[in-house]
Amino acid sequence: MSDDSRTSSGADTSTVQAPAAAPPDEFVPPITGRKRTLALVVVLTGFVLDLLDITIVNVALPSIRDGINATASTMQWLVAGYALAFASMLIIAGRLGDIVGVRRMFLIGVAGFTSVSLLAGLAQTPEQLIVLRFLQGAMGAVMVPQVYTLIQLLYAPKERGRAFAAMSAALAFGTVGGPLVGALLTTADVAGLGWRTIFLVNVPIGIAAFFAAKALLPESTPNRRERLDLVGATLITAAVLLIVYPLVQGREQDWPAWTYASMAGGLAVFALFVVHQRSRTESPLVPMSLFRHRSFNSGLVVVFLFQGAVMSFFLIITIYLQIGVGYSILRAGLSGLPWDIAVPLLGWLSARAITPKLGRLGLQAGLVLLIASMFWFMWVIDSTPQVTIWQLLVPMFIGGAGMGMTFPPLMGYSLHDVPGHQAGSASGVVNANYQIGVTLGIAACGTLFFSLLASQAPAAVDDVTPRLRADLVATGVSDGQAGQISDRFRDCVTTQLDAADPTLPPPGCDATSLAAGSGGTAAGVIEQRAFETSQISFQRAMVGTLWFSVISFALALLGSFLLPRR
Repeated sequence: MSDDSRTSSGADTSTVQAPAAAPPDEFVPPITGRKRTLALVVVLTGFVLDLLDITIVNVALPSIRDGINATASTMQWLVAGYALAFASMLIIAGRLGDIVGVRRMFLIGVAGFTSVSLLAGLAQTPEQLIVLRFLQGAMGAVMVPQVYTLIQLLYAPKERGRAFAAMSAALAFGTVGGPLVGALLTTADVAGLGWRTIFLVNVPIGIAAFFAAKALLPESTPNRRERLDLVGATLITAAVLLIVYPLVQGREQDWPAWTYASMAGGLAVFALFVVHQRSRTESPLVPMSLFRHRSFNSGLVVVFLFQGAVMSFFLIITIYLQIGVGYSILRAGLSGLPWDIAVPLLGWLSARAITPKLGRLGLQAGLVLLIASMFWFMWVIDSTPQVTIWQLLVPMFIGGAGMGMTFPPLMGYSLHDVPGHQAGSASGVVNANYQIGVTLGIAACGTLFFSLLASQAPAAVDDVTPRLRADLVATGVSDGQAGQISDRFRDCVTTQLDAADPTLPPPGCDATSLAAGSGGTAAGVIEQRAFETSQISFQRAMVGTLWFSVISFALALLGSFLLPRR
């Protein structure tokens, strides 16, 4: 690329032609050195803000419920609303980056996300917070596709592995560290703000990121001749909503018929979208020429499987440790630190040495490590219902190492052959594919986990009941009454572990009610044995669910053979 193709624009920023227009060996980055590193930090800050707000809210839901009298339905929508808006806006926002410029769209996204976060921190009613979470998800979708495109603008193809290594570290921090950050902020109760701090903390970070981005980021040349495909935007938004919404709500409602009808309708609308894109000769929302690149197609498959497996694992292991084992929020968050440490370490090593020397084999070795870590988790969890942080240390580190070796080269492979003028569209497609993969993975993994939890409950009760009866008799309860309590105990525990929220005992099933007329000591025994039964059920459900991760990573490994060797 010649220097003539770059012109000054604004405060120390550059307007550059799309980097892929020139052969890779002729790539000239618009900025270099420390300034480029700072620019990468800025765009990854936006990426982390989005990731944190996906996961951080889960930890604060009980505090939000108590603070603004939110119902169970409200709490579901605080999570689902963000995911729906984010998924439905990704492709559109990526395309707008091509048309009006990635720097401008990134700034709009950061400014919007920061403003909405401020309003969310000040919300007074559940309805206000739900609307603001939708808007927050939409603004997150405006930011994230630009991150991938800006990495392509800033780094030559051979250098992008390092940038994606940093991005994988940000991904690990956002996904594994999110619950920990949420726990720290909520329990700290700064200035009596409680749960509001999880939103308000975005404000100073967002303001700093906005002004830093304005000063540091280069701009791609906007394609003023392009126009947003409104029909395509409508179709893809409808398709994503029809598919993602039932996935988010299905398990809570026991998968009624409308969820399957909605997903089928979403696939039909998606087929209409593809037909529309193929027939459109000017300014398609998703250029079909993207799918001529083998690396792009193969990358989509592997990203779908890999990210779905990673994110669903994080969710299920958190549920298992907090509810099944009894970890505090903070302790559960700390258990993921070895993963957080391993990702950037191996990501850096992968970019510097492993991928340049081994190519595709390095990525495949990372997937093998992820599979090995899942088997190690199975062994550790199967050995005892009361697993310790120390027992999780090694498999957590191995899993993080596998993720660090997989994610950076995977993203590089996926976007390597995409022309620069289509980078925004490609980034939107990759992110939408990632989001739907995560949603499908969580839905499938969550359904499997809670189904196994319910199915394992009767056997767990059978294991515990003899000890329960013996303990009750030892407290002075008659043998006949101990048998009656044991029968009610079975019904209560199996019903509770089959419910949407397995932490809440059914009416009349608390330990005090079950021990009515038997003395306070009996209630303590029942409570202890109920927790033991729950631990055993969660233990067996977790071991069974880990097979989902193993199979997903194994399929991703098979799919990786479709990627180029280098």
